[in-house]
Amino acid sequence: MNKNKVSDDFFKNAILKGNLGLFDKFDLSVIERNIGNNAFFEISKDSEQYKINERITKFVLSRQPINSAAYGFIKGKSYYDFLKPHITGYYFLRLDIKNFFHSIPVREVNSLLEGLFNSSKEGKLYSALDLAKMTLLHTVSKDFSDSSLRGDYVLPIGFPSSPAISNIIFRRVDILIQKYCDDKNIIYSRYADDLLFSSANSNFIHSEQFEKEISIFISTLSLTLKKSKRKACENTISLNGYVIQNTRPKKTLFSNIFRENSTGAIRLSNKKLQTLKKVLRSLFKGKSAIYIMETFFGLNYSKFKNKFNSDYRFYNKYATDQLQNKLRGYRSYLVSLIKYNESYNCVDQNCLKTVKSLAKDLEKYIV
Repeated sequence: MNKNKVSDDFFKNAILKGNLGLFDKFDLSVIERNIGNNAFFEISKDSEQYKINERITKFVLSRQPINSAAYGFIKGKSYYDFLKPHITGYYFLRLDIKNFFHSIPVREVNSLLEGLFNSSKEGKLYSALDLAKMTLLHTVSKDFSDSSLRGDYVLPIGFPSSPAISNIIFRRVDILIQKYCDDKNIIYSRYADDLLFSSANSNFIHSEQFEKEISIFISTLSLTLKKSKRKACENTISLNGYVIQNTRPKKTLFSNIFRENSTGAIRLSNKKLQTLKKVLRSLFKGKSAIYIMETFFGLNYSKFKNKFNSDYRFYNKYATDQLQNKLRGYRSYLVSLIKYNESYNCVDQNCLKTVKSLAKDLEKYIV
């Protein structure tokens, strides 16, 4: 008997909250849409499906084992944690998995769920396993705008549970990659579909052989690499506005043996802070909330008026409130980096000085 199996009482009381009628009638509440070039599936937040999805994620999926190399969507871990192991590296490689969530085989998800939930229907229309599958997986409609997904049964991008499921299922691949990298003194970490590798003194990670090995490992889950997202760098690598930079490893005077690895640092790219700096300059010049929100964040009065049918005074209040939310969000983001450095001392000092100055400037305009 699987010790991780969810008991009937727990499922009925903790997951369904006593609503046993769901075993006979369960309505799906999924909104399908495209965001940019990506398909996105959202469960209506006031639906039973959303509530059950959240409870399964919190009480069941969060307790399943994952690998130490995984950092994405894990409580207590952040993007900084994903980057930090690599500050001793000089050679860097980022690989990206193509269509990560939607390409994870549903058979793997079914196998996971079958090990966790009971399949007995006890005279009802659905079992606990049926409800779990209906809640966590999704059959794409046949008229969905992305024709490549029409009718597919997928682990959907947008469901609260999907990141946790992907980390659980990918665990065995993480273990294979981690062991391979450990044997070659390569550092490995993963944030969802982003795989990051670094080495202090060998550019082997830039070789065709290394990438081929990684491709083989992920193919065990029928996944493939997205070649266009490959990034191989020396000294510095920039990912999503974050930069890791280190100095070239040094050799001793009389041999080819490398000295102890040098330690680099994490910093924010100029582009990452560009909008914030422009907003602060505008605030310093006395620009209005409407001007700032329209110039930097795409607020539009015509669209706002059509949607809310409100006058300009309400629009001004809305812009003011939204700007305050933006400023608080920026400050929280900067403070999180400052606090992370206090714990791990891994942020570039010039960047840290800039971040502290920006955080202080923000405080002047937050009410």
